[in-house]
Amino acid sequence: MKKICFYTSDYGYGHAARDIAVIRGLLDKFDLEILVRTHTPFQFMRQSLLFARVFQKKNDVGVFMKRDGTQVDSKKTGQMVDAWVDSWDEYIEEEAEFCKSENIDLILSDIVAPSFLVSQEMGIPGIGISNFTWHFIYSHIMGHTESVQRIKEAYQAADGALVLPFSEDMALFKSKTDISLISRKIAQSRADLRRAHGLSNSGLLVYLGLGRSLDPSFFRRLRHIGRSSLHFLVSSGLRPPLENVIEIPSDEVETQDYIAMCDLVVSKAGYSTVSEAVRARVPMCIFERDGYAEDHLIASGIEALGIGRKISPQQFLDGEWMDELDSLDEYQSKFDKLGGRYRNDGLHEATSYIGAVIF
Repeated sequence: MKKICFYTSDYGYGHAARDIAVIRGLLDKFDLEILVRTHTPFQFMRQSLLFARVFQKKNDVGVFMKRDGTQVDSKKTGQMVDAWVDSWDEYIEEEAEFCKSENIDLILSDIVAPSFLVSQEMGIPGIGISNFTWHFIYSHIMGHTESVQRIKEAYQAADGALVLPFSEDMALFKSKTDISLISRKIAQSRADLRRAHGLSNSGLLVYLGLGRSLDPSFFRRLRHIGRSSLHFLVSSGLRPPLENVIEIPSDEVETQDYIAMCDLVVSKAGYSTVSEAVRARVPMCIFERDGYAEDHLIASGIEALGIGRKISPQQFLDGEWMDELDSLDEYQSKFDKLGGRYRNDGLHEATSYIGAVIF
C-alpha cells in the first residue's frame, strides 16, 4: 500500500479545511494510507479524518498580528520567522527520520516550506497545494532577508504544485498545474439546518466571521444592529452585542454546512470561508488584514467576479455591509456566470494528479 504524508500549515484553519477535502477524496478513490502532520488544527483534522493517522507536529509560524487584530506586526513577525528558519535543520532531520520509519512514498504540503526539503532529503516526490506560498507573504512583510531567501529555496525544491484559485503566480515551483476550487462537500441541506435552528427559509441569515487570527474582542466594537428580521451566525464562544444570534456548535467540524445556510457572508478574507461560500452560492462582503498579502488576492478576486465586495474592517464594525442585503439577487445572478475554475470540482483534478504521481 502506498503511503502519503500530508503537511498542513499551522496558521488558521483554511489550509486544514481544504486538506480534509483532498484527503477524503484520495481515500475514496485510491487504496492508500495517509498520515497528517499539523499543530494548531490537530483536533479539527483528527475529528474530521476517521481513516487517516493525524499527528501533532509544529510545522510553521504564520504571522503575528497587532493588538487590534487587523494589521500585521512586521517586526515581531520577522523575529518569529527568523527563529523558525533557524530551527529547520533539526526539523528536517526529525521529519526525514519519521517519513523513513513510515516508508512514505509521497509528501503533500499546504504549504509548509521545509517539508519540501524533507522530500528532497529522502529522494521522494514533494507536491504543494495552495493559492500562495509563505515566501509571497513574508517578502511583502520583511523584504528579501536571508530567512526569506531560504524559504524561497525550500519551495524551489518541490517537484510541483497544484495551484488553487485566488492565487499568486506561484512562480517558485518548477512545475505548476492550475486546478479548480476545492472545498468540503455540503452534507446537510440548507432547509433542514435552518429548520433545526428555528429559522424560516425566507429569514435573512448573515455569517459574521473573524477566523482564528483576530482577537474575539474585536467583536465587542460592533455597532448594535436592531433589525428584527436579521439573524446572525457566529463561531462558537463569540458573544457579539447583537440579537438573534445562532452559534455554530463547539463540537461541529462540518462548518461548511452552516456557511451554506446563510444569505450573506461578512468576514475577513479567509480561504475556507470564501471557497465554501462560493460553492454554496452565498454572496460576500470581505475585509483584508493590513499587511497580509493573501487577503488582497482573495478580496479582490471576489469583487472581480461580481459575487461580493471588499469592505474595510471599520465598515465591518459599523454595519455598512447591510446595504448589500438589498443587492443579494444581483450578486446571486453572477454565480451562474462564473468560469470553470469556480464551478468545477477541483477535488477530482487534484486526486487525479496525485494518483498519477504516486502510482
